[in-house]
Amino acid sequence: MIKHMMWLLLIGFAACSGGKTVIRSEPPTAFVSINEIPKGVTPLEIKLHCDKTKDYKIKISYPGYQTQTKDIECRYIRGAKKTIFFELEPGGDTTSEDTPSVPQNPEDFSSIKIKSMPSEAEIYLDNKMMGTSPLINKKIKPGTHLLEVRKQGFKQWREEIQITPGSEQEFFPILEAE
Repeated sequence: MIKHMMWLLLIGFAACSGGKTVIRSEPPTAFVSINEIPKGVTPLEIKLHCDKTKDYKIKISYPGYQTQTKDIECRYIRGAKKTIFFELEPGGDTTSEDTPSVPQNPEDFSSIKIKSMPSEAEIYLDNKMMGTSPLINKKIKPGTHLLEVRKQGFKQWREEIQITPGSEQEFFPILEAE
């Protein structure tokens, strides 16, 4: 009887908490903010905690596309893994505080690719979150930058990198378990 009650209690707890939610978009690598807080770029896998808030406002933006917002109620994300998909429409002004500016002149930017082991680690450039790994063909300004890769349960990886104009550079940090 006690085992049965504990099992029901565990099932009830799992049903009340938000499971992993994957936010995807077309085009990919769109900027994601949840309740006005930047969280990274699509595809983004995140755990939304229903015990902290009842509803989430998910905003997706990408330069040259119309920004989209969806209000998600906790009852939708409870339980198993959920996917939320955004199909962005071309046009419109997506300039906002949480959409980083990208230089328009091709000589004014470089491209980086970051794949980490393990994947789905948070990537920070100059203390600003850029998204989760793998991060493919992210455009950045040339110069010296601080690149950090973080994942819970692993030691943080950080390196000062030098990005030259018009270059395409790859990084493959391997995180050590704590």
